[in-house]
Amino acid sequence: MSQWSNNNPSQNTREIWLSYWNLLISLVSRDVRARYRRTVLGPLWAIIPAILSTVILSFLSGLVGASSEGMPRLAFVMAATVPWTFFQSSVVRIPHGVLANGTILRKMPVPRQIFPFVVLFTTAFDFLMSSIVLVVVLQLFQIPITEAWLWLPLLLLMTGAMAWAVGIGLSAFTIYRRDILFGIQYIMQVWLFLTPVMYSSRDLLDEWPLIYTLNPAVPIIDGFRQVLIFGQAPNLGGLLISAAFTGLVLAVSLPFYRFMSRYFVDVL
Repeated sequence: MSQWSNNNPSQNTREIWLSYWNLLISLVSRDVRARYRRTVLGPLWAIIPAILSTVILSFLSGLVGASSEGMPRLAFVMAATVPWTFFQSSVVRIPHGVLANGTILRKMPVPRQIFPFVVLFTTAFDFLMSSIVLVVVLQLFQIPITEAWLWLPLLLLMTGAMAWAVGIGLSAFTIYRRDILFGIQYIMQVWLFLTPVMYSSRDLLDEWPLIYTLNPAVPIIDGFRQVLIFGQAPNLGGLLISAAFTGLVLAVSLPFYRFMSRYFVDVL
């Protein structure tokens, strides 16, 4: 019986995937603990970036007179800032995560795609922590929880998928051209200002309709705001466009990442 089990391809496949899953969880747990170990504020650092970004962007939003569509500005901006921070952090950190795990690649054969997932799960932890603060803020402004919140898992999944698709494409380049690492943060800053985070999507549509149409992050980030602030379903047509963009990027970046990752051990 034991011999049959050892020769069972399906069982062997399950065991392999289980071992990869355990490795993924172990690496995520390691990274989360390492980030907040020996810090004064500990896990509070998971929410501080989103809070500071919200305060700064809210101030800038009020300074330029951007519309908050009649809603409290702080809540209006924070509803978009929290998911954007998750997206931006994931894209920026994924290349660094691949570089940081070069030792593991040299010691054992593991799927190269696991390391971007480690970063994605780690930043998702930060997102969940920040979301708790966001819910508290919404309640302070008496913005109710509605049935539209059922859309949030889909929006979170789409945000993570887009970040992973973009991140692995950048990782394939940065392994060999490390100077690209320094430019990713600036690219994301530009992308931030082209996305309705500190201002309304209506303002973007009125002033820059081409950017509104071509920016795949708009339907997702604005979808979070529509769900959380206005209790409305997101724009399904826009989400389909974002999904198509993610699929297109993934169709290019994943094969490219797999091809380039063959040589990761030689350069990491």
